Amino acid sequence: MPNKVKTLQGWYDEVWTNGDLEAIPKFLAPNARSRGIMGDMPFAIDDLEDLVTMVRELLGTIEITLPITMEQDDWLSALVEIKSHAADTGDPVHVFGQVIARFDGGKMVEIYTGTDSLTLFEQLGMLPENAMAVMLGGTRLR
Repeated sequence: MPNKVKTLQGWYDEVWTNGDLEAIPKFLAPNARSRGIMGDMPFAIDDLEDLVTMVRELLGTIEITLPITMEQDDWLSALVEIKSHAADTGDPVHVFGQVIARFDGGKMVEIYTGTDSLTLFEQLGMLPENAMAVMLGGTRLR
């Protein structure tokens, strides 16, 4: 497994799966920036601890794998597969995402993410089942 892939998998294993917030500086440069976590809004890495904590409170044991990865120069792109269950109901959660990260000195400095949040919140029971299909039909969720 190439170093960038090992670093990204370690990031997901240590921070997201194990909840080790003190490991964040091991994977991210101090000036790292992310986009895509909260839509198009740039996400400050300082806020990451809160995000990890909130997501981990919604889910049970988390398993994250990288079934497809591609590297070019300082960049790594990966398909991210997330399996878990809802913490309150035990219902299964299975979603996919994508990440593109630029590395410098073995750490991530730019991170662009996209996770199927709609499906995540459907599976957590926080949105109606088939919300995407309902909205494509013109119905507004209020």
